[in-house]
Amino acid sequence: MIAAALLIGAQASVASAAGIRGSWVNERGTVVIRIADCPSGLCGEVVWSAPAAQGDAARGGIAELDGTMVISNFVPVSSQSWRVRLFLPDRNRTVRATIRMHGNDELVVRGCELGGLICKSQNWQRRSSQ
Repeated sequence: MIAAALLIGAQASVASAAGIRGSWVNERGTVVIRIADCPSGLCGEVVWSAPAAQGDAARGGIAELDGTMVISNFVPVSSQSWRVRLFLPDRNRTVRATIRMHGNDELVVRGCELGGLICKSQNWQRRSSQ
């Protein structure tokens, strides 16, 4: 009975993670991130960035934004949300964050610093190309 419950839970986790895979664009339309399988689990990598985002990253000390892994360490919280590590290229800093799916085509990404005292959220939309 316990083994069956664990198997069902693991299958639900895999199924929910399948929904988050794909390309996502930030609110300003300046960065596209692809969430996909990586050797250590799911991760998110910048696959396209606008010159404005590249300039912000360069001021943060990141020479090449495209190809930068910005989301890692996905830990399921529920069938539609994960705790993650979020790299902020413009600040050259990694913070704790949560990602929550709203339907199939929207993510709410919320990152916090200073033990949760300073937080910022963004809504990302699924991108059908790139």
